[in-house]
Amino acid sequence: MIYCCQTKCCHFVFAGGTHQSAYPDCGKKRIRPATREECAAYFRQRTEALPPARRSG
Repeated sequence: MIYCCQTKCCHFVFAGGTHQSAYPDCGKKRIRPATREECAAYFRQRTEALPPARRSG
């Protein structure tokens, strides 16, 4: 599941388990499920970070 940290300045979007209760980096318990738009942005950023596929010739 994808979550969003709701601390004042963070709003970091991250993947977590179904029973996630806190943001793993800062430990704050103010998290919520990410919106559809936040999920799309999260997966877009993750996909862009992947190396280009190797082409066999």
